[in-house]
Amino acid sequence: MIYDFESDAANIKNNLNCTRIGSVVMVLPEIDSTNNLVKKYLLNGAEEGLVVIAESQTKGRGRLGRTWYSPSKVGIYLSVLLKPQFAPDHSSIFTILAGVAAVLTINEFSHQRASLKWPNDIVISKQKVSGLLCELVQNRIEPNGLIIGIGINVNHLPEQFPENLKNSATSLRIVNGLSVDRLTIIQSFLMNLDREYQTYLTKGKQSMIEKWRLNTDLFGKKISIKRGSTIISGIAKRLNDAGQLVLSQENGSEEAFESGEITSRIY
Repeated sequence: MIYDFESDAANIKNNLNCTRIGSVVMVLPEIDSTNNLVKKYLLNGAEEGLVVIAESQTKGRGRLGRTWYSPSKVGIYLSVLLKPQFAPDHSSIFTILAGVAAVLTINEFSHQRASLKWPNDIVISKQKVSGLLCELVQNRIEPNGLIIGIGINVNHLPEQFPENLKNSATSLRIVNGLSVDRLTIIQSFLMNLDREYQTYLTKGKQSMIEKWRLNTDLFGKKISIKRGSTIISGIAKRLNDAGQLVLSQENGSEEAFESGEITSRIY
């Protein structure tokens, strides 16, 4: 079912129990990218908590310049504007924070357990059900802000995925065997994100790192990391106190990797 744009925006806003998120809620038809639109609003002085939801995207973006498949009627594509005050070394923590909110939300609706995959994916049985794109806007001229974008595969059927995604993607409908109401998921995600954001602001980044650790199956598994043209293999050990992934290599040395610079493969 397609969104009823005006009434759904009003219903989401009126039913949110949030401290910071939901100052403005917009539900729109086809646009290029929710992250792109939120950035435009940020540059025009938008308040923290702006939420932009799209029925479909023509240029939905994933990490490392990839495209997020964004057909109408079946998925969730939304972005949220935050304006936190934080130290420069905290910037990557927001991918962790958003991942925690996303995996908690998906597990409210999934009949199978979802888990976090480094650095910005949520998977069910090794297949991607959701992805995140966090973008920091920070310079001397433009207003500062953090844009959190998320895509969730909700009611896709297997045949609706393009060939290049059929073996790597899944949806809640495929997992559960029945469709799920997108608006209910959106409301849950926004409230979970608001709660985790408040937790970060009051308790700091370590609270987010610990929650991420509790919601992943990555640690103890062999993974390969591609960084530029170099591929590094080892055992995923932990997230360190900076929120970096620590990999133990065959020679016994450990190396930490920043979110955003790697692609990982679990064996």
